[in-house]
Amino acid sequence: MDNNSKIMRRTISILLVFNLWISLSAADTFCLDKVTDVPNLNDQIQKELQASTFYLAASHYFERSDMALHGISKFFHKMSSEEKGHADKLMTYMNMRKSPPKTPNISIKDICDLFSKNDICLDKNSDDCKHSCPAKTDDCTISSPHKVCTEITGTEHTQDICKKDNIPLYVMKLAHKLELLVYDKLVNIVKESSDEELKHFIEHEYLDEQIESIKQISDYEIQMARLGCGLGFYIFDQQFLQNDAKS
Repeated sequence: MDNNSKIMRRTISILLVFNLWISLSAADTFCLDKVTDVPNLNDQIQKELQASTFYLAASHYFERSDMALHGISKFFHKMSSEEKGHADKLMTYMNMRKSPPKTPNISIKDICDLFSKNDICLDKNSDDCKHSCPAKTDDCTISSPHKVCTEITGTEHTQDICKKDNIPLYVMKLAHKLELLVYDKLVNIVKESSDEELKHFIEHEYLDEQIESIKQISDYEIQMARLGCGLGFYIFDQQFLQNDAKS
């Protein structure tokens, strides 16, 4: 083999190695950061599916014959589908970025543990509760957010029907809390990431919609509190049915 051939082969080898290095570098850049982005996105997927599960439970709870609030039931069923869609989109995005998602384990206990005692006002005389339904007695009011969660998810039932008077309002309060938790997680993804494409994706595909959802549920919470228990919740439920028929 002459010198020219050796030089040519050596040059080709160097070029192949260089191209391989470029390809690997591009692949590393294309993949999501394993230290921050991947764990944060997996955590977000879990939060979205936790919210979806809670809303699905609420939907079928209000569908029950002893609740019969079918408009509110349809609203939460729609919310459940939307949250599941958010999780699906995130998992697809991670696969597109060659960073396979982790399928989360959704536990009812973990969902109910998200709520603290401050998520439902307990003192009917406080400013936060001035529009809330009046409590009958301490023994006839569901005051614990955890109890509300276990009631609607079917893990613990409240036998006394009078204890269920405020549940539609309480569940809307917990839904508001869940939406805020999801929002905080989304903001955290953007803050901690150095991936501009990921930040753009979260900001434009999730954050705008999340803010609208928080405003909507906050409005419903205030309206339900002002209308009050019994007939007030029925009127509110009928409004949901009318809106559903129009859409």
